[in-house]
Amino acid sequence: MASQPAPYTQTQLIQYLKRIRYFAQGEECGHDINVHRQLEQLEQSIQQNPLPVLSELQRRHLSTIPFGNSELHYSQHHAISLDPESLFHKMIDRKLDGYCLESTGLFYNMLRCLGFHVYATGARVNDSAVSSLTDQGDRYGGFSHMVLIVNIVDDAYLVDVGFGPQVAPHPLKLEEDKIATVIAPVEMRLLKDSIPDLIDQCQKVWIYQTRYNPDNKWRSAFCFSEVEFLPRDFDMMNFYISRNPTSWFTQKFFCTIMILDETQKTVIGEYILSNNEVKRRVQGQSEVLVKLENEKDRVAALAKWFDMHLSDEEIQGIRGMVSEIP
Repeated sequence: MASQPAPYTQTQLIQYLKRIRYFAQGEECGHDINVHRQLEQLEQSIQQNPLPVLSELQRRHLSTIPFGNSELHYSQHHAISLDPESLFHKMIDRKLDGYCLESTGLFYNMLRCLGFHVYATGARVNDSAVSSLTDQGDRYGGFSHMVLIVNIVDDAYLVDVGFGPQVAPHPLKLEEDKIATVIAPVEMRLLKDSIPDLIDQCQKVWIYQTRYNPDNKWRSAFCFSEVEFLPRDFDMMNFYISRNPTSWFTQKFFCTIMILDETQKTVIGEYILSNNEVKRRVQGQSEVLVKLENEKDRVAALAKWFDMHLSDEEIQGIRGMVSEIP
């Protein structure tokens, strides 16, 4: 791990920190010359007390970079590249969205640039996380999700920026059955247990679970181990997820982004574009902001609520797709 060079330059790192508004104060004052000093201060903070910095980076990433699959629908090629430069151009230069392997992949490489001890691993998503049906059973699919393990002193933390509204908005220490808040009133926890799909029930994995409120049952979202995955492992996952015609990602277009409170310290909700509407969900209360009657409406909604501006060529790419609004 240590022998692998960081994929981005210092200039690209600064661009990323501006994109997620970590350096927002410097931008507002118009003193770009101070950005390098801010970067030095950030690196010092990471050396002295890394966990609060990691939490803020994760929170700001979730509230500025949309989680979505636009390139599988609004493009001429309908394909996803995990090349670091492609990810940077798409989510930083173009300010577009990315699904889990893209957004978490970008975050992973930026954490490496900042000196965090981080590696990536694969996760199996539970059927209940992608289906509204309640009779699916506790069944998991193949590896289709990326999560990060960040080591700080003697503790390991789960970090994820690519699981939509169910994502943990801050690092989760790898410890069992400690309940935390996703976005109030939704709660989350980690368990270490076997899953029914395994023949050898002695094998234990981490299971990330959520529940809507304390009166509801826990629902498993995904499971993962602490085995490091290589970039080529994620290339294999990406090929299947983005090319399989039965994949949920190729069938439906979606986009979500987190909402912060006025202090920028707490995630309080999210904007969700799914099917033919845009919702604003804040602390458990949902409000439909707009019904989408056609593709023009959806393109306008992406610009208004997600700051995503598609080119004419990209907009034409959805013609004939199952996800097109006729």
